[in-house]
Amino acid sequence: QILSDIEQKEYDVVPDKLDNAIGEEPVKFLNQLRVLRGIFAWVMADYQTALQNFDAVILDTKSYMRLKVQAHIHRGEVYQAKGDKNRALADYNTAVQLDEDHPDPYLHRAQFYLSIEGLEQAIKDLNKCISLDEEFAAPWTQLVYGQYQMARTMSPSLLDEVFRNLGKMQEKFANVADVFALYGQVLQDQRQFSAAEEKFQEAQRLSPDNVTYKAHVATLKMMAENNFDAALVLLNEAHDKDPKCDFVLENLGMIYIQKQMYPEALECFKKALELVKTEAEAAHLSALYIGIQCQWEVCDEYNVKPVSLADLQDFSQMMTAPQG
Repeated sequence: QILSDIEQKEYDVVPDKLDNAIGEEPVKFLNQLRVLRGIFAWVMADYQTALQNFDAVILDTKSYMRLKVQAHIHRGEVYQAKGDKNRALADYNTAVQLDEDHPDPYLHRAQFYLSIEGLEQAIKDLNKCISLDEEFAAPWTQLVYGQYQMARTMSPSLLDEVFRNLGKMQEKFANVADVFALYGQVLQDQRQFSAAEEKFQEAQRLSPDNVTYKAHVATLKMMAENNFDAALVLLNEAHDKDPKCDFVLENLGMIYIQKQMYPEALECFKKALELVKTEAEAAHLSALYIGIQCQWEVCDEYNVKPVSLADLQDFSQMMTAPQG
């Protein structure tokens, strides 16, 4: 029944059903249920429940090795979301040590390294991951993303190689939406807006339930055409399809700021804050929320002109920058 609920995307009822199943005596597939319960808790930013379930699997001497590996990987994701980099890396390292011939631990450790700009370590892990399963699309996309970051920050001469690899990857994984989305993001960053929009639209065609692709197209409408009305239409369509996508809500908030619709912007940021999974994302959105709330109150009371969106983003960066 739980698997059926997941297939039907009835996600709201799944946590309670998992708790009930785990509490039954005797419990079949106990540790599998714990891993699944932990994943749902992590997605909902309920870190305590997630850690309790992953800890239980790791400490249970009856757990299968592969389940322990998954528990270490997902516990690492929770620690990473909480900003505890040392514990996150320790879990990813343990997962690699427990199952050196499986690509998953290398992929997740590589994603961690990418998040802290450890590009060389990430690329090493991604190459290892690909060597273990050449038909696994995720490490290919992460590898090209890492190469692009390296080209941007350290070696611009690598940019031609990045575009060659994007073309090869598009041919190899012609039915994988994330491949086209990554291609679109690189093109967007290079300000090749028309080509970027084609890639995002292809990603959307391949995965119509993923509303982030439509949100990317909306961003292009703003950047390339300064067309905030068209962007707002696309984002509202995306929000209607998936009201719980924090990425869509954040971009909606940005549009409303640009249109000086501050109550609507605040409502979007508030909803997005309830959905984000990492402390860094929460800090960023909190700073935006505080900034727009202050601006709205000052403009309303003193009848002054609002600051620009760029000024507000600068405020967000200032509020979330490390102190020292």
